[in-house]
Amino acid sequence: MVRSPIQCVWDPGPPSKTPSIYTLHLESADNSVQKFNGNSTNACIPPTLWSSHSELTVWVEAKNQHGSAFSPRSTFNTAKIMKSATPNITQHTLAPLEIYWESKCSKQGLSEGECKVRHRVLPGVSWAEVEEGFQGVYCLEKVLPYSWYEFQVRCSCLGSSLSDWSKVYKVKSPGAAPVGMLDVWSDCQLSPQSAECALMWKTPPGWNAGSEILGYLVTLSHLNGMVTLVNVSMVDKASDQLTCDKKLCHPMAKDVTAVNVSAYTAYGATTPACLRIPLTAQYNRGEALQLSMSAERLLVSWNPPTGFINNQSKYVVQYKQAGLLKTPAQGFDWIRLDRTQINATLTGQFENYTAYQVALFLVSPYGASDHISSAVGYVHQGIPPKVPSFEVVKVKANSVKVIWTPILLPQRRGVIVCYQIGLDSQGVHNLSEHQGDKDRSFRLDDLEPSQNYEVWIRAITEAGPGPKSTATFKTEGFDFNPLFFLVIFFSFIPFLLIWKYSWVIKECIGFKKVPDPSNSHVFQKMNNQINFCIPVEEPDPVLSHLEIIKYKLAGGKIGHRGSQGAIGGLMDQGELAGEGNTASREDCYSKMTDSDEDRDDYEKHFLPTAMEIMCL
Repeated sequence: MVRSPIQCVWDPGPPSKTPSIYTLHLESADNSVQKFNGNSTNACIPPTLWSSHSELTVWVEAKNQHGSAFSPRSTFNTAKIMKSATPNITQHTLAPLEIYWESKCSKQGLSEGECKVRHRVLPGVSWAEVEEGFQGVYCLEKVLPYSWYEFQVRCSCLGSSLSDWSKVYKVKSPGAAPVGMLDVWSDCQLSPQSAECALMWKTPPGWNAGSEILGYLVTLSHLNGMVTLVNVSMVDKASDQLTCDKKLCHPMAKDVTAVNVSAYTAYGATTPACLRIPLTAQYNRGEALQLSMSAERLLVSWNPPTGFINNQSKYVVQYKQAGLLKTPAQGFDWIRLDRTQINATLTGQFENYTAYQVALFLVSPYGASDHISSAVGYVHQGIPPKVPSFEVVKVKANSVKVIWTPILLPQRRGVIVCYQIGLDSQGVHNLSEHQGDKDRSFRLDDLEPSQNYEVWIRAITEAGPGPKSTATFKTEGFDFNPLFFLVIFFSFIPFLLIWKYSWVIKECIGFKKVPDPSNSHVFQKMNNQINFCIPVEEPDPVLSHLEIIKYKLAGGKIGHRGSQGAIGGLMDQGELAGEGNTASREDCYSKMTDSDEDRDDYEKHFLPTAMEIMCL
């Protein structure tokens, strides 16, 4: 038979301001004395120091700075030590919350003693123990509404030791109207490209609904001014209700600008929690976040933003597993913190080589959120994959332009430190992840014409470089191209034709160039006989058109007569009037040129006026 320790209990007397040390003395039948330290009310004798049916003598010593005091000695036979029977809690009341029990001292032939009670509220672990002094009934004050409580009782009959604790007795406290607000957030703050958001809410730590929650009232304000009221029932769950990984949620269109959510019970409803939804994601690029991740924990720290902050504002730290845009609320969680905090701890199941987008928001008391900063974290990083697309464009004789498609965040396996572009004759170019963000392009210069090249690109993370994506090209040269020269030749033919027949075009549009008399052979031959001049008052001389009439003179000579103007001293008038002379008339009117090559034509078709010839 396994023996239990003997518990000795005493009354320490009135409370003292001076602390005392209590020691239990045990004298056995052989007159040996053992000492055991105890607390102010009791101490235990180990079962190895006593035997059945033996006489034991015990007393207590109290000692402090003023001296020592001893209690009277008590002698007893261990065979007569009896443990009290375990009591039984029989019933309870709710208003007030009281429990009732019955002891079994009478069944042992002993008088009733005093009992101890302990209780706890679920899901708590630790018990709150109440000092002894109760008999048959205990009333609990300050009860949380609609909560499960557990009770246990132990008693001691007079002349016997304390009983074991009774079986756990569970009681659910009465309900009440809910108090407080829900913690409301949405999974679309950083996903403007997703077609739908998920509105989510959860109860804050220590929050008590006061009764069974029957459902949630969700008010949605839309961009066009419409307001939609949705009843999310917990009794009859709708088929379109999302499963949100232990969180309550509801699908929400992207045109929603504000929401209000409240929980309702049979006793009332909570104060609505408000949240304003930004139409597009805001990236303020505030203070950088510092992340530290493990398989089950995410630690986030930051420096507080500068500027005015409302005293009632709160921080919200959220994380989202990258690549789950089409499944809102999956791989997603958030925590709301007081504005005085600068770090947060979030728990979850985090995978290796997987990107988690972490964001910090500052939320006003009216639900407006301001995005402070973002970062991407990994539990462990790996080598990145190949760049999915790499092309050569705009090839020239001495340069070439390359373009590429960056690796998407869900496939990166780590934070990309840089991209490397390599060419066999130029070495390696290191480009930051954001360099060339607009078109993801890079130009390679100082190349040789008509040369074959191979260019490659790869991404690098902290774990190392990934595999290369390659492309080949040949720079342009200066080789003879017959087709190119034929195109150039035929392109100039129209211009040659226009130049050759430009005088015809000018005649057709009525343009006539005024001739220069100084080009005439007549004036050049008269240079020694006549002082030829052009009046100053006539800077642009006008020449008359001359109609030329040819006559056959006697002796076969040919004479000329002009139909306009008088030319004295040039020809003998007698030679112009011979009888019997027959004449053939040719009317010639043509364009005048000043060039030497057309000087003969010039003499045939144009003559100066009489005034110009006679000007001396």
